[in-house]
Amino acid sequence: MLAPVFGARGVPGLVRLGLAASITVIVYPLIFAGRPSIPLELLPYIAVVIKEVLVGLVIGFVIYAMTAILQGAGQLIDFQMGFTMGAAIDPVYGVQSPMMGNFQVVLATMLLLATNAHHYLIAAMLKSYAYIPINPSNLPGDYTFYVQLLANVFILAIQLAMPVFGALLVSDIGVGLLSRTVPQLNIFAIIFPVKIIFGFIILFLAIPFFGESVTRLFNTNMAWILELYQGWKQ
Repeated sequence: MLAPVFGARGVPGLVRLGLAASITVIVYPLIFAGRPSIPLELLPYIAVVIKEVLVGLVIGFVIYAMTAILQGAGQLIDFQMGFTMGAAIDPVYGVQSPMMGNFQVVLATMLLLATNAHHYLIAAMLKSYAYIPINPSNLPGDYTFYVQLLANVFILAIQLAMPVFGALLVSDIGVGLLSRTVPQLNIFAIIFPVKIIFGFIILFLAIPFFGESVTRLFNTNMAWILELYQGWKQ
């Protein structure tokens, strides 16, 4: 429900259900070969199901951090380019989001599919059974991990948006100096189209490096998932 690619709004429900059922059929004999402790009574069994759903939501929340970074970077770029009032509907998750955030999420999704990175998401989900048993005795108690995760999301979003954000900030300084030099100039009639054109030029020049940025974000996200598993196991 939360992972990139699989949790996209455009993915039909039957496809998600079929994928979940297929993975279940494949994984079932592997997991139950370890003889997990599952209660037979109704109420304890329901409690185990709820606990497993919470475990999946926590893992999905950590994986969703990659999408949050791209959306946050797009929000900063939109703010600097003057697109804040033009937020559009995200075709991936069906919510209102920044235009540049939409562009980066769609492009990153295409790159993940082209490089088969979505296979690693499935592998990360299956690897969770090696660290987190069915019916775990407790939830991870070290909440500093989640605080640090949110801090890293903000930091990486700023770093990803900094080339465009910084260039547009320099252009704002230049326009401000121009307005002081030529006060008769109607600066508001010039600054917005100039910032938009300049922002698109910087984005076009940065596209060749976007693939490496997505790769680094994906590797960092996988490292966060491994850290979550190790902290849960302790």
